[in-house]
Amino acid sequence: MDIVIKEIDSLGRIYIPSEWRKNWRKVLLIRMPDGSIIIRPIRKKLKLTDLIDSIVVDLNPEEFADTHKLRGKLREEKIH
Repeated sequence: MDIVIKEIDSLGRIYIPSEWRKNWRKVLLIRMPDGSIIIRPIRKKLKLTDLIDSIVVDLNPEEFADTHKLRGKLREEKIH
């Protein structure tokens, strides 16, 4: 396992060594469980259902008919 120590720049960015990134796509999965940061490259095109099993929201059934409105409502919801 390679380990490097990097500083965060003034814009909140970190540099990931190019040899680590050479076979990655430009999409990363970033999680923060228990105060640790986990960064994983996404190796295939993902759908939302690949990342989560279920979500509970308080929406009316009519709001599922228009996907644009549904996305807007989901963004408004506070997901815990």
